[in-house]
Amino acid sequence: MIHRVTFRAFVASTEDEDKVRKALSLFVPPESISSTRVIGHYGNRLAILESVLEKMGGLKFLERLREQLPGNDLDRLHDELDQRVDEKCHLYLRLDKQAAYESEVRLTDQADVIHVSIHLETYPARREKAVKIAGEIL
Repeated sequence: MIHRVTFRAFVASTEDEDKVRKALSLFVPPESISSTRVIGHYGNRLAILESVLEKMGGLKFLERLREQLPGNDLDRLHDELDQRVDEKCHLYLRLDKQAAYESEVRLTDQADVIHVSIHLETYPARREKAVKIAGEIL
């Protein structure tokens, strides 16, 4: 059902990278987080923190998401599944980075987020099947 779950968070030069790592660690093992340094569009320095959970790790993440996501966010997620799954069978979420730092799990539409891409396994790969699977596992 889950091929992999990819997490990505940006760390602005004004942010404390350790705090962003702590937020990301709510979802992934701290030792699995990699960091890449880049220069932003306006010449600002950024760090990109990334981590990937494979199959069983991804299922454990989804279990935690179901348990800890507030009911209204879970309902919203179900209502928006059709818009959140792309043609390549990826389900996209944006989790509140500040809430994660406080050990809370919430969806957000803001810019300060942990980007989550969940690659759903479907054979053959079809978006409609991926939407159905996403509904079943959430």
